[in-house]
Amino acid sequence: MLASLYTSPLTYNQLKKVCQCADGAMTNHTNKLYEAGFIDVKKDFVNKRPQTTYSITDFGKKSFFEFVQLLNESLERNK
Repeated sequence: MLASLYTSPLTYNQLKKVCQCADGAMTNHTNKLYEAGFIDVKKDFVNKRPQTTYSITDFGKKSFFEFVQLLNESLERNK
């Protein structure tokens, strides 16, 4: 999810499609990421319909970047 949100915010349906998650899994994952401070959640109405949009926080970007660096370093060591 963080990789998907790293470049731009996504609506619930967009993120669900990218991650190929069921509704229950989406709720669990996004709640955990929100509670940990990795993502922000914005709830609006678009054309009189509710729309939830997720975006990665600065903390989330920093943490994700550090995780990717750690993975790359691990891969380099194990070549």
